[in-house]
Amino acid sequence: MNAVSETPELLLLSEDQGVAHIVLNRPRAKNTVSFAMWEQFSAALDALENATPARLLIISGAEDYFSNGGDVKLPPARGEGALALAARLEMGQRIIGRVRALPIPTVAAVEGGAFGVSWSLAMACDMIFAADNARFGAPFLEFGLVPDGGAAWFLTRQLGRARAAEIVFSGRTLDAAEALSLGLVSRVVKPGSAVEEALALGRTIGDGNRHAAELTKRLLQQAESGDLATAHALELAYCHICQAGEEVPRARERFKARAAAKAAAKAAE
Repeated sequence: MNAVSETPELLLLSEDQGVAHIVLNRPRAKNTVSFAMWEQFSAALDALENATPARLLIISGAEDYFSNGGDVKLPPARGEGALALAARLEMGQRIIGRVRALPIPTVAAVEGGAFGVSWSLAMACDMIFAADNARFGAPFLEFGLVPDGGAAWFLTRQLGRARAAEIVFSGRTLDAAEALSLGLVSRVVKPGSAVEEALALGRTIGDGNRHAAELTKRLLQQAESGDLATAHALELAYCHICQAGEEVPRARERFKARAAAKAAAKAAE
């Protein structure tokens, strides 16, 4: 087991207005993942899962670089189990699955590069905001490995088998523009602004309507594996929950106030 560093390898920050922010914090190693980072990531997710849902979770890398994936300079093995040589990957798989299942909106704010398992982590988020200098790649075969972290699954679901196969077999790097054209990122932004763009979105999500935002995330999760009938049933239940709460009346009052202000401004022209 590695010695505990005085500097945390992952940071959980509380930003303005209830936005949570996880920072991969090994900048000297291009924020590559280690056992310690995955362990700290697990603790951060424990905190998020057991708290009032945040407006948004942002995942980024320290010093304007997302991550180069698994640290090839550190051994990936732990213990003497049947799959001991893949122990670090198994930890990462658990983290990626938990990120995917969080009942809050998530954004990967990608600066610089996201390669290997870190690209899988980014794809586990609901959205990816990428700086226009960001690069993405799954060069697993170059290291004699198979795609991990769910990379083949994410890419095949998003792109179809043919395009996913071309990316993983070639191991080539995609720039932000191509990733956007393929639907692999949600938004391309100026370098250095990915986190701020995500924060700006987070300040608007669930503005007085956090229950609606949480339930919307749950609908999106169901849409990946369920059918339309199941989606409709959940919509009815969630709509009932929203209508029975305090958020809908408040939202209506805000809407009326905005409409009245617009009407008054137009009348004054």
